[in-house]
Amino acid sequence: MAPRELEKSGISKWERWISPILFLVSVACYANTLLNGFVYDDELQILANPYVKSWHYLPQIFTTTVWSFIGAAGDSNYYRPLMTFTYLLLWKAFGDLPFGYHLFNILLNALVVVAVYSAGQQLFKSRSFALVAALLFALHPIHTESVNWIAAVPDLEATLLFVAAFLIYIRRPILDSKSHVAVVACYVTAMMAKEPALLLAPLLVYYEHFVRDGRQQTPFRAKIRQYAPVCLAGLGYLVLRSLLFGKLAPVLQHPQITWREAIYSAFALIASYARLLFWPTRLSAFHTFHASESLRDPGVLAGMAMVLGCLAFIVYFYKRQPQLAFCVLWIGLTLGPVLNVRWMAANVLTERYLYLPSVAFCWLAGRIAERAWDLRLENQRGRALLRVILCIAGIVLAAMGATRIWARNRIWHDDMALYSRTLETDPDSYVMHMNMGVSYFAAGNFAAAEKELRRALELKPDSANVLNALGCVYLEEGRPEEASKTFQSAIAFKPRWSDSHFNYGRLLKKTGQNDAALAEFQTAVEVGPLNGTARLYLAQELAERGQDSEAEAEYRSSIQLSASLMAQRNLADILLKTGREDAAVAMLQQIAKEYPFDSSTHVKLGRLLEKEGKPAEAGKEYQATLVTDPANAEAQAALKRLKSLGK
Repeated sequence: MAPRELEKSGISKWERWISPILFLVSVACYANTLLNGFVYDDELQILANPYVKSWHYLPQIFTTTVWSFIGAAGDSNYYRPLMTFTYLLLWKAFGDLPFGYHLFNILLNALVVVAVYSAGQQLFKSRSFALVAALLFALHPIHTESVNWIAAVPDLEATLLFVAAFLIYIRRPILDSKSHVAVVACYVTAMMAKEPALLLAPLLVYYEHFVRDGRQQTPFRAKIRQYAPVCLAGLGYLVLRSLLFGKLAPVLQHPQITWREAIYSAFALIASYARLLFWPTRLSAFHTFHASESLRDPGVLAGMAMVLGCLAFIVYFYKRQPQLAFCVLWIGLTLGPVLNVRWMAANVLTERYLYLPSVAFCWLAGRIAERAWDLRLENQRGRALLRVILCIAGIVLAAMGATRIWARNRIWHDDMALYSRTLETDPDSYVMHMNMGVSYFAAGNFAAAEKELRRALELKPDSANVLNALGCVYLEEGRPEEASKTFQSAIAFKPRWSDSHFNYGRLLKKTGQNDAALAEFQTAVEVGPLNGTARLYLAQELAERGQDSEAEAEYRSSIQLSASLMAQRNLADILLKTGREDAAVAMLQQIAKEYPFDSSTHVKLGRLLEKEGKPAEAGKEYQATLVTDPANAEAQAALKRLKSLGK
């Protein structure tokens, strides 16, 4: 806008800088996450996910659940194609560099903060209130998980689109066709990001009948026309899920929890989420959950009291100040889907689930702060003192929030930092003990890995993931009998999981049971056809048996799914064995380019180039060999031979 247009619209010069300042504040709070790596599920969802590496899998991205790439064991209730499609775009832009993914999360969060400001200003017709609310959202430590964890991008995307749709909807008293299209587009995309976005439809229905200005004069049919497209889109989404997966929620994650316990636990979760919103201490990447079994549980009673209080609040304010009642309804509806513990994953109580509900919480807090600021006192000194106190309190809270966020960002820097810190706050988290054990295993510290995995198994005796990881430790430590029992237990608990099968196959192969090993490798590929590691092991076994054509097909599939040095090397060997030297040279040149420090590849390539009568090119490969393997006798002899021939 030009200065005159700004004046006509009632926007002062400083007010046009509010959104950019909020954006920069948000970015500054999370700037140090740019140094963080992939943590927790990031490696599986991105680095080991073939869907994010090729446009070929677009149909699967939009027609299956987020974990379907795992294979038969990937059944879940999560349909989030926008998440996987986002990873695909980021992979094409940044590859396996975590910097780009963290930058994307930071920018998304900053846009959400601006959207919270814009929508709040439109809802309450107050810029000062909206500014306070947006600053609180930007500086609230409860959002650190959503921004730090790359795998939490659905929360950021869904919230941005959810708030954007709401803002477009409330900006005009009567929506035109373009506005309807924009609202529905944002709404549908938000649902493709994360399931709770579905709740926008009932929120807009409530807004139209109980909050919008002039609602008393608007005919009932006109109100229905306002939100009918959104409701139809929501219904279409439910139908789509049912058609794709057979039902809305095909997997019961916690069947051992009865419905009575689930209801009690829902109230206890409400109390826990309220505590995190009001007092965000003891933050954790994995809050240990214990089902509530009694109505006398303090958490259950606290949750019930909060629900009754919120209902009373809505009844009291729905006519007096309908925006306040609407905010409470926003919190309740958007939090509702994650309160059914029978549907939820292992981490039932999770901070990122508060990202969308906290939008309305910050609006409520901003409104309270604005009312306190405008409080009329008979004593002018008292009023001035109150404002000074409010300013000091705001500065202190902002400093505490920013400091807490900055420190929390460092905890998400790498796996070991995250897992060790989480176990300090939640020592009974079997997932964190398992992940810590896997990290120790990767570092070659098998004793520490076994200790952590045994503790995880004590906490979750039926976890196939823990058993599989523990079996790998036993395998590396040369304890075949224990490894065999552990892998078989993992398979018994999760028979359609590829990893347990190919790891058990590795054990069988090591103990000389080749036919049984082949059967396990074949089963691993059958239940996990997109598992590149499973295909690699199957290819190796087939190659040993002389089944070159079948082995070649498996190697090529493995490379396509998750390229590895071993698979490419072995494929080159098969090409040489079957007399296709030109193809072998091309493959070795590709390997040398991708893995320039692999000396064995340079030697093989030099040998072939020398055989083809290309001494100069062969010499370069032998020289490259000596860079990382200066004592390589074959390369040294070859260089001397080529030098003498050159004379």
